[in-house]
Amino acid sequence: MSGSSHDGPDGDPGEAASLRGATPYDLWQWSRETSQRLEDLCAGVLGAGTAEGCRASAPEFLRLTRRFLTLRLTVVAAGRRQAFEQRVPPAGGVAVAALWAEVFWAARAAAPEDESGVLEEADASIRGLLGLSPVDLAGPEAVRTWWERLQQVEETLAGLEMAAQVALEARREQYEQALEVRRLGTS
Repeated sequence: MSGSSHDGPDGDPGEAASLRGATPYDLWQWSRETSQRLEDLCAGVLGAGTAEGCRASAPEFLRLTRRFLTLRLTVVAAGRRQAFEQRVPPAGGVAVAALWAEVFWAARAAAPEDESGVLEEADASIRGLLGLSPVDLAGPEAVRTWWERLQQVEETLAGLEMAAQVALEARREQYEQALEVRRLGTS
């Protein structure tokens, strides 16, 4: 990413391959930087409050949004693969739609009785964000609406990531307890 502390992907399909060798820290850092750039961009556009500013910033907003979703979903999918039994096939690449499908269906399989609607709402928002074109962001209210929807998606992803971390920690504790029981049984 130009102007950043790392040479991460800029969200272009050709640069997606650089995610494959990225460390969890790289992904975390790139997603933080991208989130900050998105926040700064939105603050500037909304602060100006003009349709011209929205139209001029729309391509960058869309590029950063796709980049952010790719980074966050890569992290969330990887965490959930470690923490939970795979009931759905892993995404074959780093495309947002493929990663989201993996995360969505794995979360559904893990909690089929969940009727909160959170996953479905995030699904609708991600599909909407991916389907946006610059003309859809022609005014401050449209930018504000989609920025809020992206923030809701991030909250959902953070919750899914936290659930994976809790599950992974519980598995580690069970493993350590089993080792301790075996150690005590052999002494």
